[in-house]
Amino acid sequence: MKKIAIYLMAVMFLGAACSEDIEVNPELAGPLYGLVKGEPGSVDELIYETWEEWGMYYLYDYEYYAFQVSNWSGHFEKWYTPMQQEDRELIRKLVDVVQGGIFVGLDKELVKGSWFVRTFLCDSLCDASEYDPDKVVEDYLENGDCIVIPGFGERMRGYTEEDWNALKDKFSNLLISRLYLGAEEQPDEFFDLRLKKSNGSDETAIYADVWVEDPVKKYSKGVYTFRLNGYVRSEPSSWSAETVRIVDRQTDLADYISFLTKTEKAELDYNFRIFPKMLQRAVALVPYLMRVLSMNLDAMQQANCPDDPVEEGYFANLKYEE
Repeated sequence: MKKIAIYLMAVMFLGAACSEDIEVNPELAGPLYGLVKGEPGSVDELIYETWEEWGMYYLYDYEYYAFQVSNWSGHFEKWYTPMQQEDRELIRKLVDVVQGGIFVGLDKELVKGSWFVRTFLCDSLCDASEYDPDKVVEDYLENGDCIVIPGFGERMRGYTEEDWNALKDKFSNLLISRLYLGAEEQPDEFFDLRLKKSNGSDETAIYADVWVEDPVKKYSKGVYTFRLNGYVRSEPSSWSAETVRIVDRQTDLADYISFLTKTEKAELDYNFRIFPKMLQRAVALVPYLMRVLSMNLDAMQQANCPDDPVEEGYFANLKYEE
């Protein structure tokens, strides 16, 4: 983004040097794509305002080569079908999910440096240069500073609130991974509390023969056992939501952030009381999330759980005692 800003400043300087009569059209924004401000209340106005506030483009009407790359520097050529004009209103929901959902409680400048500058929207998309039913993309494709999101057509018109929430979770996990991978400092204290093998490396599984029954039957044996050991869940497979495998470090971090920010206060309190290892790991992680990733955990949980929000300072005041 800094390179873009420098380029634009250079263009403005050269333009001013060549002519004093240049006038900037206030109705145009997004210097890379000439976004039109649009009528009041229109989708185009929403896209314009999103670019003004976040420096991010939502693009639905673009040339075929806009996100395609096929030259000496790389190859990214994908089959897709464009969004139809009548489906533009779906963009409002996506903006609400992203800007009004997953960005809540996060430092704006940090988000700008981690999320995608360009979001290309289309109807159908394949992770191939030609249509291939086995490579149809359901959620998104990443490519550098851009993300391509399909579904803006018949499929998305049939989305339930549950479908939108599922998509929100996927984008939330994607953002978390980008924030985490872009950070110079890692949550070592949190990771050090993972189960270890005798050689000090991370344990990879908790086998079913040692799973523990939940005495009050609130959770399944798998969930209860993994939370006793400090994990939000086991690593799911394509055929089962619960397995014996332990999630990798990045998923572990994403699970905890999701758990902390999307769980109602009563449920958080219950888990921290019943599963001391969950509390211990949360206490180890919270300072990292607040200091390094600039997350306002209270605000994020309050936005996601308006019916049972935590009080201000809830996460900062969590304490663990042996």
